[in-house]
Amino acid sequence: MRNRNSTVAYIIFGLIAIGILASVLSNPGTFIIPILVFGVIFFLYKFPPSRWRQPKRTSSSRFQKGKRRNATFRVIQGSKDSSDEPPKYH
Repeated sequence: MRNRNSTVAYIIFGLIAIGILASVLSNPGTFIIPILVFGVIFFLYKFPPSRWRQPKRTSSSRFQKGKRRNATFRVIQGSKDSSDEPPKYH
């Protein structure tokens, strides 16, 4: 039974291919425009216009070695009570 289903599928795909080929040979303009549109969409998807305006970066300053500065941290005194009791809403 499986062989019969695959044979039917091959026949259907073959007829589809023959139909598309006949359509392209008889009127190629109907296929050129959609192919061009899909090609432009694919090109814009792979290389978006936002990339075109940005200059190429050779190396990021984050990854350069040697010019590293330690961050300074400050403690900001808050207004919370210093007791270790649970909050009043519990």
